[in-house]
Amino acid sequence: TGLRLEDVYRKTPDEISLPQWDALKSFLRRGEKFPEQEMVCTFADGNTVPLSVSASEIVNETGESVGSILILRDLREVRRLQEEIRRKEKLAALGGLAAGVAHEIRNPLSSIKGLASFFRDKFPDGSEDREAASVLIREVDRLNRVVSRFLEFARPSDLKRRPTDVNKLLTHSIRLIEQDAVAKDIRIDLLKGTSIPSVSLDPDRFSQCLLNLYLNAIQAMGPGGLLSVKSSCAEDGNIEIEIRDTGEGIRPEDLDRIFDPYFTKKSSGTGLGLAIVHKIIEAHRAGIRVRSTPGKGTVFTIFIPVRSDRNET
Repeated sequence: TGLRLEDVYRKTPDEISLPQWDALKSFLRRGEKFPEQEMVCTFADGNTVPLSVSASEIVNETGESVGSILILRDLREVRRLQEEIRRKEKLAALGGLAAGVAHEIRNPLSSIKGLASFFRDKFPDGSEDREAASVLIREVDRLNRVVSRFLEFARPSDLKRRPTDVNKLLTHSIRLIEQDAVAKDIRIDLLKGTSIPSVSLDPDRFSQCLLNLYLNAIQAMGPGGLLSVKSSCAEDGNIEIEIRDTGEGIRPEDLDRIFDPYFTKKSSGTGLGLAIVHKIIEAHRAGIRVRSTPGKGTVFTIFIPVRSDRNET
């Protein structure tokens, strides 16, 4: 609620301006129960929270009213899990569709490219006909790349796990995008935590995930931006990787959609990058969360469980 115990102890709900109290007290004064209902409340600190609210009058053994009880249950984690389930169901359905569509597209593309190559070789160098055939080949290659991304999203995430040093993985992945950062005059700050245990990962797939997040961050920033990457051990013993940029940020209404396939705000984007990131994270039974402030930047946090599972190879 954002309220401190010492500020509310022995005070009435009217004195502390409890949200929704005006709607509830009329029920209680009439001696009626307020059955459990879901509502959204904005508390004193401006924090908006989905709640399950119920209220009831308290009576003693003679039937006299001695007070009221109001129960507020925080539903944020429930909502997050519900959204996660919906996303998984959507991705599973789209994955099956993607595999079928990609297969049907790739076969005729191969035939088109073969015929275009045949006709290109029939025309003399420098002719308009040869250039037209070359353009056709390039466009087929571009479509093929899109289909490859499509299949990458659709295919099962079979991981080749092995014990991995997360800090070494971060160092290696950062090296791969250093030139992209230099070209845009963006600084990179890598802060490696201490005493981080080795964890079972597929280093190639996880590097792919990190690269997607790095490149998105670089594209979101202008010259002078800062990409910060930090590893640490959480209080529960698991590993956290934080990727922070100082870019344009993500609008609040878009935050819930960024991991959806084909959702993109980039004119040249496919909308599959973050969907693939989410799928790789999910395959590792890890988690990812994002928070963003428009105009100030975005933070992606990856949560990696530290466990030994002999069945995951």
